[in-house]
Amino acid sequence: MKASALKRQMDFEVPVNIVDVRERDEFQEAHIEGAKNYPLSEMTEWIDTLDPAEEYVVLCRSGARSTQATWQMEAKGYKVVNIEDGLMSWPGEVVRGGNGQ
Repeated sequence: MKASALKRQMDFEVPVNIVDVRERDEFQEAHIEGAKNYPLSEMTEWIDTLDPAEEYVVLCRSGARSTQATWQMEAKGYKVVNIEDGLMSWPGEVVRGGNGQ
C-alpha cells in the first residue's frame, strides 16, 4: 500500500491500526498520528499481544523493516498491509514526541 492511500483512508476517518516498527527514538522524532510503536527489535515481546481479528498497517522509515515485520506477522496469521516506502513517503503531517503506546 502506498502512504498516500493510507492518508486518504485516514482523511475519511476509516479506522486503521498503524504499527510503526522503528526504534523508540525514531518514533519520538516523528510518527503518524495514532500510530503505535512496536519496534521490530522487540517483536518477540509484542507480536502475540495483537488482536488476530484486526487488520494492521505496518510501516518503518523506508519500508525495509516493515517488510520483515509483515512477513513475520503474516506467518503468525495476522492480516497485514505494508506501507511500501515507509514514513519517508508520508504526505501528511507528523507528530513529534510521545511514547507510542
